[in-house]
Amino acid sequence: MKTGFSRSDSALNGPMPVERSASKDCYYLWVDGVGAFQLFTSEEVTLGGPTRDKDPADLVLLANLSRRHATFLRSEEGYVLEAHAACKVADRLVEGRTHLNSNYRLELGSGVRLRFRIPSVLSATGVLDFLSDHRPTRSIDGVILMDETCLLGPTADNHVVCPEWAQTVLLFRKGDGFWAKSQSQILIDNKLMPEGGGPVKPGSYVSGNDFGFRLEACK
Repeated sequence: MKTGFSRSDSALNGPMPVERSASKDCYYLWVDGVGAFQLFTSEEVTLGGPTRDKDPADLVLLANLSRRHATFLRSEEGYVLEAHAACKVADRLVEGRTHLNSNYRLELGSGVRLRFRIPSVLSATGVLDFLSDHRPTRSIDGVILMDETCLLGPTADNHVVCPEWAQTVLLFRKGDGFWAKSQSQILIDNKLMPEGGGPVKPGSYVSGNDFGFRLEACK
């Protein structure tokens, strides 16, 4: 696991959005009728505020935060938040690292509020929900810290809850890419997949009788 963190970054008074370069660890998941989600596959994801610097955080929120305000770390033992500036976890001020339990509420700086969840006991993938109005420059509805799998479906134990879907669709990592699988008919880029699954490339559109989503690489 990486351990190189920047400890002292001054917050800016006003938003100065900086677009990140394309990253193989960052994707957007556009789910029809549900919303947009930013998906990270790295074990380490930094979060911060807007900066003029060419090396911003992985997840940049339009908020008065340090350039790298906090880092989320995933390991076999679970998730850890490392605070580089003012952070509260479950209403406790954090200095250094602290373990994250599912449904912990987080507060970064003055007013950025998030909730951390691990919806499924079958997956180590975590979810960040926005509780305050702070969002990235490209508006999204949530953040997925993807381990091996991402579940999209109608019940609360899915990482992306899709109320109108009849069943869960599994998006999982396979080699250097992704694979989608469903118990019912599934099409990828309008091509019917045998045995209910197939590879998903960035830009691919995955659909079925009552669902559809697109995976895009961050730019």
